[in-house]
Amino acid sequence: MSIIDKTIRTEFLHYIEENKILLYHFAEKSGINSGTLSRVINGSQPISVKILDIMTEYMGLEEGYFYEQYVSELFDDPTMNWRRLRPFIIRCAELGKNDCIERTVDLMMENPAYIQQLFDCAESLNAEGSAEAALIIYRKVCEGERYQHAERLAICQYRIFKLSINDDQQNNLECAVQFDPYVVRLNELDQLDALKDLMNLYLSLRRWDKAEQLATRMGKLARVQYKIKHQRIRRGKSYQEPSKPLFGYILYSDLIKGSIAEEQNDYNQALHYVSIYENQDWIMENDLEAELTKKQFREWAVANRYLYQILAGKIDVLDEYVEYLSVRENEILRGMFKLIKAANTYNMNIDHVLERFKINISSHMFTQENVGSYTDQIIDDRFAIFLMDVGDYYLNSNRVQIGVQFVLDSLSIIDRINNDANVMSRLLRAQLKRLLL
Repeated sequence: MSIIDKTIRTEFLHYIEENKILLYHFAEKSGINSGTLSRVINGSQPISVKILDIMTEYMGLEEGYFYEQYVSELFDDPTMNWRRLRPFIIRCAELGKNDCIERTVDLMMENPAYIQQLFDCAESLNAEGSAEAALIIYRKVCEGERYQHAERLAICQYRIFKLSINDDQQNNLECAVQFDPYVVRLNELDQLDALKDLMNLYLSLRRWDKAEQLATRMGKLARVQYKIKHQRIRRGKSYQEPSKPLFGYILYSDLIKGSIAEEQNDYNQALHYVSIYENQDWIMENDLEAELTKKQFREWAVANRYLYQILAGKIDVLDEYVEYLSVRENEILRGMFKLIKAANTYNMNIDHVLERFKINISSHMFTQENVGSYTDQIIDDRFAIFLMDVGDYYLNSNRVQIGVQFVLDSLSIIDRINNDANVMSRLLRAQLKRLLL
């Protein structure tokens, strides 16, 4: 058999001839209809991916053995259609054959009629957890989208943004810059989630001005949509909700602006925002989800009021806040991020607090457990800075060995997340302080 003549069919025929296997015996054992098998073998019926997998298993070959060859044969067949292509892409995703997906989609993109079907397929794969396969298709759809302002293009860019975020903060910054122009092309409800996700990423990058701009945009858009929603309700018309209660985006906007004010050491402004998202009299919803959301923001308001007061120098509420934290495990680490900052600012002794929560600190260091509602990127960044600040705390009290270890732990996280020069400069200052002791 020459290489030119070599096809999946000829390889299968060669196998059954060499092993003296009768086709009807194979049909019986495999469960394939004998007539279907005969038509497949003689070339009058295309090979489906299901039959291909059965043939491959019968020949004792690994799953997907013929997939590279199958891609070529698919597009040589004039009867090729979406009913055959979609199952093949799904199967490639299951087996991790992403190179086959890329080749298949490249060939499909020569026909613009496939763009919507590919987009729908990517959405299904993404929903089912096949992120890598979905990402390949989203990127190809973006490349082939002729209508550059199409909402479908914006959705693809949003999916690419979310699927491309990882531990590397330089990569994440590039993802944010790439996605930013497409936010306004999404529909209003998708924009709310996109603004929230983009804002959270800029928070992790410590780009306070950009994060505040996005928080303001999200708050304004949510307020407009909230007004429209209740106007429609009063008129007896339906209204589509975003992924979370609409009023929650308004509250979250103010919470984030309060957090940014705190990061900029404007504690009076931070406390002002606490009072805004703590006041929920204007909210009309009272269903179970709404009440849980409102309760969560009230709890954040209580915790943040304690924190901002301590950061502003009101030390007398420290022990009260520590007791408050002790029964809220998800908030402990976040609270410690701020307490160590206050300790270094006001020369406070918080040895008893570090000792009380040392298990929570070490647990996150070794297991990278989630912290409340914070994203992984924000927590990695804040935890690295926290360890650096703890190092400063011990170095300032001449406990050099402990302090140096915390600084080194911080360096290892910063190196992993590839964060920006501002964080690195803080690390160098901490190291310099250690050398001067």
